Amino acid sequence: MFLVLTRVLLWLLVLVIFFYLFFRIVPKAYFTFLGGLLLAVFVVLLFVDPTDRTATTAWAILSLPFRPLGIVWLLLAQGLRGWKAGVISRSAQNELRSAFVLLWLFSTPFLWQWMYHNSIEPQISRLARITQEQTSETLVLLAHNTVEPQVEGRSQLQLGDRGNLLLYANQLYQQGSITRIIVSGGERLEFPTPDTQTDNPARSTNEADLAVELLSRLGVPRTSILVDRTSPNLRRSVLGVRQVLAENNIAPPVLLVSRALSMYRSASSFVQAGIAVIPRPTDYVAFIDPDQMRDPVFTLESIIPSYQGLALATQLTDEYLLTIYYFLRGWLSPTELTCIECQLNAASPHSTFSEPLLATDGFPQ
Repeated sequence: MFLVLTRVLLWLLVLVIFFYLFFRIVPKAYFTFLGGLLLAVFVVLLFVDPTDRTATTAWAILSLPFRPLGIVWLLLAQGLRGWKAGVISRSAQNELRSAFVLLWLFSTPFLWQWMYHNSIEPQISRLARITQEQTSETLVLLAHNTVEPQVEGRSQLQLGDRGNLLLYANQLYQQGSITRIIVSGGERLEFPTPDTQTDNPARSTNEADLAVELLSRLGVPRTSILVDRTSPNLRRSVLGVRQVLAENNIAPPVLLVSRALSMYRSASSFVQAGIAVIPRPTDYVAFIDPDQMRDPVFTLESIIPSYQGLALATQLTDEYLLTIYYFLRGWLSPTELTCIECQLNAASPHSTFSEPLLATDGFPQ
């Protein structure tokens, strides 16, 4: 009951914030019945099929007021509305100043490096150390954004933004305890659609196929790889991997390879679906020593605005927004997140963990 009430209250809060911003920014003259109907269609599409191209566009629009660049853009738009006949109103001046200050803060690398050091990644780093002795014969690789298509003009397979996940999965396999890798991915909406069908995996636009091709070139036998080709996002991967496990009579737990920033959401989503996992995070942003939590080194360059700072701010914000979205959809719950916290609080030099850190029945007592 408490979980349902929390989700309902959070839904109401999100809707109030969104409609407040919508009515404040959009002139009433343009807010017609047709515009409202179009907005309602976007919301419905967003929650019916999150992988639909229209729904993806709707998410980009609906989340704009909550993202760093979107906040700055909306303040600038509001400020420009107050500029009439060469005169800027006082409220518009304040909005333009606020946009300038926020853009500087959002683009400051040191601020967001500090946020990474003191938010999610330190806890995930400690989890990785606590569970380093646990293992499984099955590894799940979330191949989203790990590869780029081999289109015309490219003679090689290219790693994507999260290409480190492929390298880490291969490293774990080569250590010898893993007998199979489940690669989960799908068609990326922004990938170009090939004109003709081809049997060459390197020419595929499916992330799972491209990841399998790269893993095989790194030395992983194709007979040791199971593929889920229908999962372009985390939610689909959870359902796809669960089906692969059932079809091949593979029992959890599984090693889960995901980037450190999204490991909370990834692990909790798998646990919510009944799949016990042992987290294997990589692709860290922060330079973390779990025993000595030190803040990042301050330098003059670290406070100069740059696109790296804005990228860090956007990644962290997107992860928080997606975590809220997954919670609202019922795809994860605070129980699993609390489970991680309890494990961390219970960890000590004399503690031993013989069970998966995340399991469907909570954490080991």
